[in-house]
Amino acid sequence: MNMKLRVLSVLLIFVMLFAACGRANTTDSEKAPDTTADNNTSNVDGESSNDVDNGEDSVLKDGNQTELIMIYPGNSSHPASLEEIENSMNSIIKDKVDATIKLKIFEWGVYTDQLNLILSSGENADIAFTFTSSINYANNGQIQPITQLVQDYAPEAYKLFEQYIDACMVNGELYGLPTFHEYTSKSGLVCRKDILDETGIDVSTIKTWDDIENVLKKVREIYPEMNLLTNAEQSRGTLQYYNQGIFDIIQADSGMGIYLDDDPNDGIEVVSIYSTPEYMELANKAYDWNKKGYFIPDATTISETRQDLIRAGNTFGYIGMIHPGTVTQETRNSGKEMVAIPVTGSGLTTGNVNFAQYMIPIASKNPEKALAFLNELYTNEDMQNLFMYGIEGEDYVVKDEEKGVAGYPEGKDGTSVGWSNEPWLSGNASISYAWETDPPTIWEDYLEFNASATVSPLFGFVFDIENVKNEISAVTNVITKYCAVIEAGYADPNESVTALNKELESAGIQKIIDEAQRQVDEWLANKN
Repeated sequence: MNMKLRVLSVLLIFVMLFAACGRANTTDSEKAPDTTADNNTSNVDGESSNDVDNGEDSVLKDGNQTELIMIYPGNSSHPASLEEIENSMNSIIKDKVDATIKLKIFEWGVYTDQLNLILSSGENADIAFTFTSSINYANNGQIQPITQLVQDYAPEAYKLFEQYIDACMVNGELYGLPTFHEYTSKSGLVCRKDILDETGIDVSTIKTWDDIENVLKKVREIYPEMNLLTNAEQSRGTLQYYNQGIFDIIQADSGMGIYLDDDPNDGIEVVSIYSTPEYMELANKAYDWNKKGYFIPDATTISETRQDLIRAGNTFGYIGMIHPGTVTQETRNSGKEMVAIPVTGSGLTTGNVNFAQYMIPIASKNPEKALAFLNELYTNEDMQNLFMYGIEGEDYVVKDEEKGVAGYPEGKDGTSVGWSNEPWLSGNASISYAWETDPPTIWEDYLEFNASATVSPLFGFVFDIENVKNEISAVTNVITKYCAVIEAGYADPNESVTALNKELESAGIQKIIDEAQRQVDEWLANKN
């Protein structure tokens, strides 16, 4: 199948699976919207159909070459191919929008602080990426509502993601366009393949946490001085993702959520995950594994990323989220061939969808042009390959046009090319080439993986924190104090988890739960 036909195939699957997801989360009286009729997807040439007539639109083609500043995170603030990519993007959009794009990249470690500074100061910016959802930015008045504008100026992109728009609404308004990524994840062991092979353990036999512990024992015997597990994220403990697929966390800062398998027919109970038996199980496992030496020393204070530690050669892996593409992502970022072994279930939740979005800052004077650019980014395969992989022939080459597969040029790798990006922040990676270390069907695999998850009974519910802001702030401080220590196995669970929950009560966790329960009950009543 050639690239253009593969793109069309992916888009059709995109529509069908999203519609199926919508039906899975509706009642008999609430049918999912029909996205198969009058569906404004891009055609096989990656060109617009049923779009705003950009050639005649006086807003987009006004004769004023507006510079659109796009802010997003990356591994380098000035990759070698940056100017070439900007020029190529501008060539693509010039006939549709009187604008040029300026990519402003901040490195991961400083991105959130820089984004907050730009949005709070009113500094000129037209497009901004968030990986913490748009909710707080919307409540703070730092971004523009795009509810109608996105349908007028990015209609194709809107139509592709329409089934998931509810997850990105804030107080009835849309403030961001979600990206294509894994809307669900499993959890398990992500580790170096060469070392796992040395243990002689067949990957297909690893299905439980006990099986993973057996792997760790074997690696310890072979490499007694190696760090077995580092943290997936620097801010939390080594077993942060142990309970993946059990809860829908509807307010991440406070750890307040519901069980994914809760039956809405008899009401849904809001809980603090830290008071559940499952969290105590996590704490006991972390305490046990740390005593056995499975965790990296100083797990709560290390500043190196997991990729850097694995690249350095003395770290085996980590416990983290797993989805199609994880192996390629971690192999490219660490420079070591990796393998991913999931052992948990997965859930489709509002938070899994709305965390990654492109927003229009309040300072933008050209939201229409910004959205028209995003429409091209989400629907034009040339633009998407450019943003994902860089300059063809320099940063990547097409290895198999028939199957739609790209890879590094001869003699180059991730350390020597001038561009890199990740699918979950590229907009709509499903229309780009598959990478050579992934199966050619990787994007179809993403869609099927998303559709296979347990859909949360609260999918589409967004918690309004207005009445409990102070309590959330106080609770967050308590969680910061305890959870990394507990999840890294440094504290006796019988003492530390009890102390955690006692301080959460004092900080106001019950008021947050009561407010969430009220909103959930009201949302369910209106839904039914």
